[in-house]
Amino acid sequence: MAFFVLFSLSITTLESQNIIEKTIQSDDISSISINGNDIFNISVTTSATDEIKITSTLDGEYQNDFQIVLKEEKSTLNLSLELLSLEEIPDDKRNAHKVIAATLQLKIPEQLKLHIISDIASVDLNGDFNSLYIELWRGKCNVIGNANSSTINTIDGDINVMTKNATIEANSNHGEINIDDFAYSEEFWKLKSINGAITVVKLN
Repeated sequence: MAFFVLFSLSITTLESQNIIEKTIQSDDISSISINGNDIFNISVTTSATDEIKITSTLDGEYQNDFQIVLKEEKSTLNLSLELLSLEEIPDDKRNAHKVIAATLQLKIPEQLKLHIISDIASVDLNGDFNSLYIELWRGKCNVIGNANSSTINTIDGDINVMTKNATIEANSNHGEINIDDFAYSEEFWKLKSINGAITVVKLN
């Protein structure tokens, strides 16, 4: 049965920022899905841990009206930025990025599946993942690490990858593509951008 968790505890105010931290056990979680709409930056790092640590920072006029919401469905942990206030926000400030500046940082176990979509976020990833699916409209995507399979799509943002072994399929309509030479690998990266550049560097 799915359950619903709000970041209602561990709230710290620092220089008018709303900083919220939450740590949960990852025993039954194999994938993380982030609806990153209206979040400016999302960073995820992996390590040899059995916990998922989530830190959100909200700043702006309506920072206390929004929270990062967690919902666990089967083996997937879903995260999104939600409006929780009952007060009406003026029509000219309907979009969350006009009233708050939100960032999200995750520290997670290795070899999880990670799925992120966002209209404005840039994404920074560091570590070892089972699989990646990233879809960004305005932001860029930076990855340092490895994944068994990866699909990264952007509209305007650059894609930068640093990895040890990979088979690369890359396409950009209007950006430059620079890819180091790799030996054949079963780790497959499919990278596509409309306007952004694509760079893949081999880690020693």
